[in-house]
Amino acid sequence: MRRLFTIVLGYWLCCSSPAYSWWETGHQTIARLAAAHLTPAARTRLARILDVPDTPEAIANALARASTWADEIRNQSGTGAWHYIDLALQDSKSDIPARCPHDNCAPARIHLFAAQLASHSADPRWSDLDALRFLVHFIGDIHQPLHAVSDADLGGNCERLDPQVGKAKNLHALWDGEIVNAISSSGQALTGELEREIETFSPQQQRDIAAGGQDDWAWESHGLAQKNIYWKLHVPLEAPVFPANCGEAPGEITDFHPQIDGLYIDSMKPIVRLQLERAGLRLAKVLDESL
Repeated sequence: MRRLFTIVLGYWLCCSSPAYSWWETGHQTIARLAAAHLTPAARTRLARILDVPDTPEAIANALARASTWADEIRNQSGTGAWHYIDLALQDSKSDIPARCPHDNCAPARIHLFAAQLASHSADPRWSDLDALRFLVHFIGDIHQPLHAVSDADLGGNCERLDPQVGKAKNLHALWDGEIVNAISSSGQALTGELEREIETFSPQQQRDIAAGGQDDWAWESHGLAQKNIYWKLHVPLEAPVFPANCGEAPGEITDFHPQIDGLYIDSMKPIVRLQLERAGLRLAKVLDESL
């Protein structure tokens, strides 16, 4: 009976909420921001890969549609591990390679798919369109802080919210979608808001934001998760272990129910906005360099 309870608990905590990172609004917002900052040469090749007219509107719409494909095929393709990297709270940046065996993590896949687009090489498993769709999605993923951290909790999937916040039944879903939805439930409206903010940045500030590489961005997200999620919400610190599901997570985690109120959500909105802006500018930079 206890084993049955553990299995049911694991399913409830991990599977009863939407499992997709940033949900649709966040990913499409990132894609549209990136489309607005591409060079003409990158835009032209992108139009060919996406098979759409070489116009800003057509490319923005197609890239937004492409941004959620990796979630749609993750189960049948066995690529679920490519969407995140499990870095323990005790880890340092130098631990990133060790936490990514066989390149099965988001930073490694960003590097590989960007290289595929840059070299025009034909990977028998994935077309250039597939590589592009993975790249757009995974750059978005690693800017969601809970895709770059784990406290023996599957990146916040195992701490149940009671009461739930909107559709979010755990911490991960709160950051995937409900904080974004609290800002705006419309991807196009949110894109417009964030683009107006980006336009207030100088060209040098935009280049500074876009600087770095996938490991830098993952580590940045890790730090945001430490400070604004685990420490701020007083989540119990666990040993650096990585359970296969929430049923195997420590009881201190599954019994912990973070208290989420409007004040917390409001205080996190600026962080989410900045992460979406960063992801958009960084995606544009990677596409410009690759295409």
